[in-house]
Amino acid sequence: MVSAFYIILFVFGLIIGSFLNVLVLRYNPDGKLFDRKKLSGRSRCPYCNHELGVSELVPLFSFLFQLGKCRKCGHKLSFQYPLVEFLSGAIFLAVPMFLNGFYNVSTVSFANFGLDWWYYALLFIWVLIFLALLVIAAIDLKDYVIPNELNALLAIFGVIIAAILFYYSGKLFPFRDSFLEQYRLVFSPFQNLILNRLLGMVAGGLFFGLLVFLSRGRGMGMGDVKLALASGLVLGWPDIALSTIIAFILGGLAGGILLAGGKKHIKDKLPFAPFFVLGSFLTVFLGHAIVTGYFGLFGI
Repeated sequence: MVSAFYIILFVFGLIIGSFLNVLVLRYNPDGKLFDRKKLSGRSRCPYCNHELGVSELVPLFSFLFQLGKCRKCGHKLSFQYPLVEFLSGAIFLAVPMFLNGFYNVSTVSFANFGLDWWYYALLFIWVLIFLALLVIAAIDLKDYVIPNELNALLAIFGVIIAAILFYYSGKLFPFRDSFLEQYRLVFSPFQNLILNRLLGMVAGGLFFGLLVFLSRGRGMGMGDVKLALASGLVLGWPDIALSTIIAFILGGLAGGILLAGGKKHIKDKLPFAPFFVLGSFLTVFLGHAIVTGYFGLFGI
């Protein structure tokens, strides 16, 4: 029963991923993300304009069966299609599994809908957060821009998460307002959930805002500042700090590899949002383990 439930979640996530691809590929930086006219049209091959049939729209599997090519013109299709669909499915699968363990919730009770409504609301919002981050990363890779609509949604989701955790804190294990768990005591001057969320927002916004100011907009854009502000509300302090550190490490490594391989030049742009999103993913799923490993290096 439980395994079947998770399979259903994964398949549903694949279907949602197909819609996310439509959002990403039809997004125009000069327009709106949720443009009804652009989103309502039938899917077509971006090269020959062939209208896709039902068999060509099966998430993940159509791409694999067609060997990554358009069935009409044979042009090679972007690997973004299966990647976004698979990651969306993985989000629907991994987020509930991880959070059930994090909040010490019975997987059987979860699959049989035997838990309080607020917990399902909490999981649902976290799934939406990761889906929004996935779309942000994909659009930034494609267009070097982060839609304001998604940053606004992240901020709203952050407020909802904080409200749920604050109101139902008595029903959760200690230190479950941070994915660094007890290490929050080491890095945060506050022991209040709301203050830590506000501190995360302010710290993230100020740090990235300072980078934009010092680089005169060449190293960072205002979209990155807004993303840091919204993510500060979602993750809180000190989680936002760890995600930022990881993002800069990954971005630096990727930039160095691209420069060494001749794929990028020193003045070329490198979208930062994908690294920030990856840093946020790692902070949520592995933040506690990362900090534990770091302190372990010093025998602490």
